[in-house]
Parts: sequence; structure tokens; C-alpha cells
Amino acid sequence: MTVSALVVTLSSDPAVAPQALAALAQDPRLQLGERHAERIPVVAETESPAAGVALCEHLERLAGVLRVDVVAIDFAERA
Repeated sequence: MTVSALVVTLSSDPAVAPQALAALAQDPRLQLGERHAERIPVVAETESPAAGVALCEHLERLAGVLRVDVVAIDFAERA
């Protein structure tokens, strides 16, 4: 399992930001932190590093998401 700490920057456009936030909240791989302006901290859990990359690419394509910054990645095996 790969655990990634991300910061997702949402659009300031009130027409699309809520849709992006709803999509993030519905994804079972994600745990959302407290939103600060257009930024929201996210913890992502994926099966592999490649799945983590694919998830970040997917998130960047969501309407209302401006960018996804990777803060940290934990590749440690879980017992």
C-alpha cells in the first residue's frame, strides 16, 4: 500500500469548486482535511505507487481542480 499526502488546489469559481469538492469527498481512496481557501489537504491510499500516480492524474482532470501537489509519499509495507 502507498500512502500519499497531497494538497489539492480548487478553482475559486463557485460554479465548479463545489463539484470538485463533492467528487473528492466521494472517493473512498481519499481522506480530506480542513479546507483553507482554495486548498484542501488530502491523504490518499492506493495499492501501488503506479496507482498513486494514476490517482493524481485523475484528480488533476476533475473539473474545478487546478492542481495537485504531492507533499509526501510513504512506500512502507504495512503489517
